Amino acid sequence: MTDWSKSIIHWRDEDTVYVSVVFTWHLPDARKLCAWNHQAGFRVHAGGPAVDLMPVYLVDVTSETGGRMHPLPLSRHNPDATFTSRGCVNRCPFCAVPIIEGEFRELDDWIPAPIVCDNNLLASSRKHFDTVIDRLKAFDGVDFNQGLDARLLNSHHIERLQELHLPVLRFSWDHIEEETVIMDTLRRVLAAGFPKRRVHCYILFGFNDTPEDALYRAETVKALGIKPFMMRYQPLNALKKDQYDTNCMGNWKEKEMARFQRYWCRQNWLSKIPYAEFVG
Repeated sequence: MTDWSKSIIHWRDEDTVYVSVVFTWHLPDARKLCAWNHQAGFRVHAGGPAVDLMPVYLVDVTSETGGRMHPLPLSRHNPDATFTSRGCVNRCPFCAVPIIEGEFRELDDWIPAPIVCDNNLLASSRKHFDTVIDRLKAFDGVDFNQGLDARLLNSHHIERLQELHLPVLRFSWDHIEEETVIMDTLRRVLAAGFPKRRVHCYILFGFNDTPEDALYRAETVKALGIKPFMMRYQPLNALKKDQYDTNCMGNWKEKEMARFQRYWCRQNWLSKIPYAEFVG
């Protein structure tokens, strides 16, 4: 279930080359690839989330662009992955999902697979959620790859999730104001018997927060016995990964952001060292 490509996916079908780009910071390399094939006389079709976010970037080196109008198959990225719904009920300003997928909707026709890439499965109806759980029971391991919305998790969800073999259960804590509901959800999941090592909590940092805010969230999760996974904010038009954006990261100094990222991404080695003592 870890067979994900780390870069651009491309393939050729007769006289057409298909290019699928997930992250915007891969667009410069995708542009070179598209330009070479375009000049070689192939039709070039580019799609994927990055193309939806920045559709003009490849327009002069492709025959057509647009992952939404002409979706490129998810199976090319991972044959074990599927969607049972698209979109999200939240419109978080840091998130690309509302732009790429639009309004939340349940899919009537979907192929069961062990990696579920829904962006907010818990926003679905009870009927849809139960159908998803029932159809996933056939798999030895199930991964809700994009995580579950801790603010929507209820006792019925927990009971049904316990029917699956879940190597990991992912949640996120994006804003300090959500502390009560996030911590309550994490405690309920642990009380239901999910091992701490299998519960992950992602912490968004660098988007309209402060270093003190992010540190508090990370250490609060860690104190619960759950390893925090830090997610550095990436601007939706970033052509370079971990790009420093003063518009959103004004409360962070660039060096402090890099230090923070190094410390929390190396917890296997640094977990016993308090952050205040980390030289970085």
